[in-house]
Amino acid sequence: MANLKELRNRIASVKNTRKITAAMSQIAAARLRKAQDAVIAAKPYGDRMRDVIESLVGGIDPAERAAAHPLLATRKVERELLIVLTADRGLCGGFNSNIVRATLAHIDERRREGVTVEVVAIGKKAVSSLRHAKVPLRASHDAPTLATLVTLSKTVIADAIAAFGAKPGERFDAVRLLFNEFVSMLSQKVHNVPMIPLVPGETAGAGAREPSYEPSRAVILEHLVALAIEARLQQAMFNSIAAEIAARRVAMDAATDNATEMIADLTLVYNRERQAAITKELMEIIGGAESLKG
Repeated sequence: MANLKELRNRIASVKNTRKITAAMSQIAAARLRKAQDAVIAAKPYGDRMRDVIESLVGGIDPAERAAAHPLLATRKVERELLIVLTADRGLCGGFNSNIVRATLAHIDERRREGVTVEVVAIGKKAVSSLRHAKVPLRASHDAPTLATLVTLSKTVIADAIAAFGAKPGERFDAVRLLFNEFVSMLSQKVHNVPMIPLVPGETAGAGAREPSYEPSRAVILEHLVALAIEARLQQAMFNSIAAEIAARRVAMDAATDNATEMIADLTLVYNRERQAAITKELMEIIGGAESLKG
């Protein structure tokens, strides 16, 4: 009977866990729509900003870009700043671990090339994992929310621009960003993209007629380059938030399904054990009655 009590306790425990995972899935589902809407709403602005910057920068000879704007200067990379985006919490499948693995792999590759890498870790999971791996952190921040995203992006980009423009020996020659892109409910894609210097796409300006600018190209670049870099980070943050929520919902759905299967298996074992115990008691009663007849 002790075994039956253990089984009952375990079934009750798994049922309680299933309630929690089901509730977390429902919460994630409710939050996901808002996060998806934010990604969709931010995309036109980010895409248009990219198109404008690529048109502006693509029309400048690569050798003259550094003179056009300091954040377009391409240098030999000896020190690199890596901005890493994760979540503050776990229970979201491989969302955090995929980013951390990609970060460590990138750092190892850069170190073999003789490049010094420091990290700006955004999200408690990135902070704890990278500190455990003894990766030098320049700064750490909590993961962004839809309410804090704009303020956080301005802080991070201001620091990155200052680091890129510092005096020789202290400056970083490149800034990169690692984040999860929200692809669909079931899919997130890890991206490792350059942030500074701002480099246009390979096809920027190709075959297009050179537009005229009012005011001058230099004045527009002065205003837009830093804004375009900030917009890239904000888009990445929107994607990261949506990807985290989607990953958490999928993970909690899977955990709920697993709990349901476990309850069914445990209930089957419990019923077998209970039937065996009843049969054993009946046999003992029959055996006792037969012995009394004799």
